[in-house]
Amino acid sequence: MKSRFLAIALIATAAFAQGPGRRMHGMSAGKITEVQSYLNLTDAQIASLKQLRESERAALKPIFQQIWPLRQSLRSQEQSGTTDSAAVSKLVQSIQALEQQAAPIRASFQQQSLAVLTADQKTKLTALQNAASLMPAIHEATMLNLVTPPKGMERRGGFGREGMPPDAPQ
Repeated sequence: MKSRFLAIALIATAAFAQGPGRRMHGMSAGKITEVQSYLNLTDAQIASLKQLRESERAALKPIFQQIWPLRQSLRSQEQSGTTDSAAVSKLVQSIQALEQQAAPIRASFQQQSLAVLTADQKTKLTALQNAASLMPAIHEATMLNLVTPPKGMERRGGFGREGMPPDAPQ
């Protein structure tokens, strides 16, 4: 029982170890209009930021290519039900070591991206970062019907009326 709990805890640790905001696939112009408007980014800045993001992705690719099969092994261990806690621990440690290699690369590219911004844009970005730290509380308050979900977020995460019966009160 203890080894099963340890395995699940280690798998969860590995799943969350990559950090927030790192899954940006297919960044299209339509997906960045809000931040472009909020920060008043120029088209040249957007082009520079996209190029930096692509360069970061290319720099991280060899690390991700090593992490992917390790995560697959973790999933296989969990799904098989015969989880070997020593093997799981070794896999988690390997993933964490690779993610530690990725951290300075990410930090470097983030610094380069920040350098593209003006002082006013950096100030607005700080406010945006502060607001982002409230997202878990906002999500929970929305689930408790204390906060109205932001426009466009009604369908994400179960918000809205999609699953409610037609005669449910508004």
